[in-house]
Amino acid sequence: MLKEFELIKQIFQSSVMANTAERDDILLGIGDDCAQIMVPQGQSLVFSMDTLVEGRHFPFGADPVDIGYRAVATCVSDLAAMGAKPAFFTLALTIPESDAQWLTSFAQGMAELAEPIGLALVGGDTTKGPLTISLQVHGYVEPDLAVKRSSAKVGDDIYVTGVLGDSAAAVPIVTGDIQVANEQFDYFYERFWRPRPRLIAGMALKNIASAMMDISDGLAQDIQHILKASGVGAKLDAGYLPVSPELRQWQPERAAELALTGGDDYELCFTAPKSASHDVALITQTLGLSCSKVGEVVNDGFSIEGFDGDLSGWQHF
Repeated sequence: MLKEFELIKQIFQSSVMANTAERDDILLGIGDDCAQIMVPQGQSLVFSMDTLVEGRHFPFGADPVDIGYRAVATCVSDLAAMGAKPAFFTLALTIPESDAQWLTSFAQGMAELAEPIGLALVGGDTTKGPLTISLQVHGYVEPDLAVKRSSAKVGDDIYVTGVLGDSAAAVPIVTGDIQVANEQFDYFYERFWRPRPRLIAGMALKNIASAMMDISDGLAQDIQHILKASGVGAKLDAGYLPVSPELRQWQPERAAELALTGGDDYELCFTAPKSASHDVALITQTLGLSCSKVGEVVNDGFSIEGFDGDLSGWQHF
């Protein structure tokens, strides 16, 4: 059984995602009391924290590679929503036992996403207890280009990237509560464990989006954070919700509900002036990313044409 500092040195400090030798912005990484960062000139530092708890955010006994990837993906999605470039992160890890094999696989899963997006591990903490993972991610964005929730304007179009509802539909599959065909299992398993934070899209859209956030608790719930912060309302059309063919085929009667309330999609919801519609299409088509206009910002109120079901999204308590 590894002791704390052995664990840090053997597994995390030696990981590829902790190699900061060629980084000018990271002056000091893992191994000291604090990390030391030099924020690049002309950039501001943005950061966000997420916590994942076994049995609450992912099933007991899940593959540590999957857990590691998902932990990074769900957190860096917040950077995408601000139009920020990923820079570095810290990790607070609570584990029942210091199992070297489990930890190596967990680190591998984190590196699978962190390395290609340039996200370096610069520090953290470990302790014993029920499996709980807290990540704080940091990114860089020009001070006047960070996209906030509070700038949506009446008349703006409302867009959503990708497709919605797959991850929520996948939950009973990944927990083993239901059995499906192999091809369905593979598709929905991937959608739950390998969400794709829209980092490049966020950085490209920061010049034209008036407001933006990632969809983690369901579109119907998350968009109301934008509406409240901006002091506006919205009209959505359920007929325009982007739903995958796989979900429509498997659960046609629940597809719209899952797309609106399911959560864990980590797609982007953003508003933009109608005059920017060509630019939105050009950016997303260039990236090969589907993007759907699902509604419009109005003076007040919130309605969804073509849907009269329950709109409560994910609840943390």
